[in-house]
Amino acid sequence: MKLIFRLAFTCLIICSFASCGAIVKGSAVKRTTYANNAIPPNFAENPGTLVCVLQGRNSRDKYMKKHVEKIYKGDYIFVHKDSLNNSAYSNKDKYRYLFDYNSTTSVQVMPDPNTGMFRQSNIRSSTYYIKDRKTGAAYSNDLNSGYFSKLIQGYVIGLEAARAGDFD
Repeated sequence: MKLIFRLAFTCLIICSFASCGAIVKGSAVKRTTYANNAIPPNFAENPGTLVCVLQGRNSRDKYMKKHVEKIYKGDYIFVHKDSLNNSAYSNKDKYRYLFDYNSTTSVQVMPDPNTGMFRQSNIRSSTYYIKDRKTGAAYSNDLNSGYFSKLIQGYVIGLEAARAGDFD
């Protein structure tokens, strides 16, 4: 009986995480539009190369590459954050837009059910954005989550839709 309970509980946990990721992705797609100020107004008219910033964190960089390569049909390049000031990327017409993220850590204090003592948990989450290097303006869908792969995927779907003219 314990084994069946453990299996059922494990399945429930896995399904809830999978559905949370789907919700994050759907929200990111829905929010990544011109109307929500998540995409620069002239993004589709720019023939330049989208600069996708790599942070040197394999987990994030892996998903940045995966989703951009699979979904985005415009010109793009992956550049490590330490190389952004390299003269090779100084042409702000060709390399006008950066796709990057900000990470935040919040602290949650909860009682430990076993001891009754309060314990602190750090929760890390991210927000992705596009930066216009010519104007200095940043555009974000204001979605903050720990499901960074789904945030990237949803944002790239929105960028591709804008680039292709699939929505206003």
